[in-house]
Amino acid sequence: MKFVKRISLFFIYPLSMFSLGFASNMAIMEFFYPGERIQAEPVKEKEEEISFTDESIEVSMSEEPVVTADTRYIIQEYNAMTGQLSEEVSNAPDKFIGMNREGLVKEVDAYNNNPSLTDLGDGFTNMELVSFSTGRVVVRKSYEPVEKDKGFFLLNENHYVVVYDYSLSHIYMTTDILVESLPDHLQEEILKMKFVENEGDLYNFLESYSS
Repeated sequence: MKFVKRISLFFIYPLSMFSLGFASNMAIMEFFYPGERIQAEPVKEKEEEISFTDESIEVSMSEEPVVTADTRYIIQEYNAMTGQLSEEVSNAPDKFIGMNREGLVKEVDAYNNNPSLTDLGDGFTNMELVSFSTGRVVVRKSYEPVEKDKGFFLLNENHYVVVYDYSLSHIYMTTDILVESLPDHLQEEILKMKFVENEGDLYNFLESYSS
């Protein structure tokens, strides 16, 4: 029995000392570094949230607005003589779908160089892009209406036929008709400012000699 007790004491005493040392070490760690393990994981989660947020902002900023089928297309018509401004809302033309701002500006410039005869007949002067976004595009057409019932003058400017209103103060339209390509008698009349009595006669001339 004495031998068994000695063996038990031999194992129990070191085990007790080890447990006491471990508990003392944990108490010291808690005293000098309180809550260290508790705070470690939330910091990591915060860093992940910041990284995710930054990535979302970067993706959003890289998106470029373009014209879509749902874009509201607004045409403003401005009368430079009276100051009156009117608006017409419609869907964007099919050829504009997918265009960014730069592409639409080029389309506007192209139209200014070659406007429709209807706009020219109404005294069209220029078109400009007023605002651009995916949801809404606004363009403005400016006009200087002329008195059509008083007639027009055809003049030679830089070798091309240019049509002025009756007052000779506004260009009614420019043309691609070279003066040198016309019959001699017409060239002479235009050099002296050929007069055309009405819009019908003017368009007959343009249809006959336009290329």
